[in-house]
Amino acid sequence: MLVYPIPHAVTQARVQLVADQTEKAPSHVIREDVLNVAAAKNEAERQALAELKEAPAHEEHLDVKA
Repeated sequence: MLVYPIPHAVTQARVQLVADQTEKAPSHVIREDVLNVAAAKNEAERQALAELKEAPAHEEHLDVKA
């Protein structure tokens, strides 16, 4: 499983969704917010995978113990 910090764009999209739900916005606005959250999450995952691929191979399998 890929673990990465939640990017600002994902948080902002989620906040907008909650705000529109609280305001009882029209269904098309809610639907758009849900799509924006999904798009932001997808983009963040793509960026995280790209960064992972760019990491040197020897650093990916380091076993660091305290």
